[in-house]
Amino acid sequence: MAKGPPGRPIHRTLTFWTMCGLGLGVVFGVVAPEAGERMRFLADAFISLMTMLIGPVIFTTVAGGLASLGGRRLLSSLSLKAVLYFEAATTLALVIGLLVGNLLGRLPIPATDPGPDVDKLASLQRQAESFGNGSLSLDAVVPHSFSSAVIGGNMLHTLVVAALTGVALVMAGRRGAPVLDLINRGSHILFCMVRIVVAGAPAAAFGGAAYTASQIGVVPLGGLACLISAFYLTCAAVIFLGLGLLARANGFSLLRLVRYLRHELLVVIGTSSSGPVFPRVLRKLELAGAPRGTSAPVLAGGYSLHLIGTCLYLTMAAMFVAVTSGSGLSLGDQLLFLAIAMIVSKSAVGVTGSGLLTLLATISVTQSVPMAGVALLIGIDRIMSEARAVTNLIGNSVATLVITRWAGQLDLDRLNHTLSAQRPAELDRPEDDPSVVEIRISDGK
Repeated sequence: MAKGPPGRPIHRTLTFWTMCGLGLGVVFGVVAPEAGERMRFLADAFISLMTMLIGPVIFTTVAGGLASLGGRRLLSSLSLKAVLYFEAATTLALVIGLLVGNLLGRLPIPATDPGPDVDKLASLQRQAESFGNGSLSLDAVVPHSFSSAVIGGNMLHTLVVAALTGVALVMAGRRGAPVLDLINRGSHILFCMVRIVVAGAPAAAFGGAAYTASQIGVVPLGGLACLISAFYLTCAAVIFLGLGLLARANGFSLLRLVRYLRHELLVVIGTSSSGPVFPRVLRKLELAGAPRGTSAPVLAGGYSLHLIGTCLYLTMAAMFVAVTSGSGLSLGDQLLFLAIAMIVSKSAVGVTGSGLLTLLATISVTQSVPMAGVALLIGIDRIMSEARAVTNLIGNSVATLVITRWAGQLDLDRLNHTLSAQRPAELDRPEDDPSVVEIRISDGK
């Protein structure tokens, strides 16, 4: 029988069963599309359970991580580097999407009938109104209460409260030590809960893949095939050329990082969402040499402030809708859309469908693209969401390692040793000391 890591058969690894779930889901969705469409509840249930845990995980890891830095000067330096990186990367992604969208507009794209998807546009517009308005106000950043920030599902709210708590613990000194110990112990319990929920990843991958496969067969592609192909190629170029060169310049291999995060990427492909894998990615980066004090706030901030896949999609999709609707966009309209998208995109958390809602919110503000034309994209949103989520995850992982290195906190030797190891690092935190990170050689379940 084929073997995974030495001493453990491959059929006992979670990655193997997640791949099986993906493959079986695709076959099931193609053979029985109606039943495959109903299997979406498996992916939605998995996403809901993980989303329930993400807020408390972000709070405990960010607050505990910032408190462990031990100094406000390092915290200020880290925050400045992260904000500058996030703004530069997302702006560049929006510009790249705009350029590719303009090139796409020069092709003879066949007309596509939006069909019944026009009926779905009204409900999406209502969601986008609150989505877009909230992203342009203080409500998107400032929570109404402490509890709602942790359990309300808004990552920016959670990040703000966690940062305040972490800085307060630094200022409190020894008096804050018992609280910090409680937070670290709570974090350990939350990661144990994550392990329990992650056991359902194969079923979630099956349901998500079955639903996506069932939708592909009924979508009237037409000119949409051009957009799908261009978007996937653009995402691949940004990942393997842009992020690959950035990783190499900072002393590690992107391909080895992708291999290290292969299980999380399979879950993202199956569920079309990068949110559910946040705890595992954070833990893996910590084991690879990025201390929690820097990796936790950077990765958590990236999930709202650094979604390069979503940014690529916003400008490319807007240009496509403008071209297919026959209106086109002038240079001034494109610059206006770019400026508004830089703001609205900051609320596009990594959950399924947020990219389309962000696009609708941006269009509703700029009024430069026909809203009805967005109905063309509803049928293919699940396909586009997979590429967005994968690009977001890889982009945030690279950003976390790069910013941690700029802050002087990354153990580069340990990172390269972990990424090149044949066996993955154990995801369990050592029981004797929650603050110690060790690489223990075995396959995490």
